[in-house]
Amino acid sequence: MWDEDPRLVVVARGRAATGDLPSAGRRTASFYADPAAWLVVDAVQAALDLAGDDVRAGPDVGVLSVSDHGTAHTMRAVAAGTARGVVSPLRFAGASPGSLAGLACVVFGFRGPSLMLCMSPYAARPVASAITLSWLRAGKCRHVVVAEHEAHGAEHRVAGLIVRRHEG
Repeated sequence: MWDEDPRLVVVARGRAATGDLPSAGRRTASFYADPAAWLVVDAVQAALDLAGDDVRAGPDVGVLSVSDHGTAHTMRAVAAGTARGVVSPLRFAGASPGSLAGLACVVFGFRGPSLMLCMSPYAARPVASAITLSWLRAGKCRHVVVAEHEAHGAEHRVAGLIVRRHEG
């Protein structure tokens, strides 16, 4: 789909996958994000490694994440804690589906627009493409990082794309 739209150019692609989602997560003493959000970071890093110096942190990079699974891992942990009468404020914040877009912004310093579409990546592609093109045409950013997260059983995969507007 991304390669079929003549108005957009895929600058770089990265992938990340795991069969053990909890092991994909990283935690620090004062910060928690859902393991799926960290998997997005890994896929974006892989794409950035191939993109070269043209894509840098700052206000000209937007982030669009797509997943119909989202932060289900952390949501289950929060629900289990609630049943025990204990809710971790760090996990509660990390349960937001928006963290699949937001964590990449924090880690890489992206300051352009960001959005999370809670639907399957395949079904979302026409919408995601339209949003990406809109941001680029309006000058909201020069590049859009698109992260498509899919879960099939225990297997989680993220395709990370860096997209720009076709100049021509």
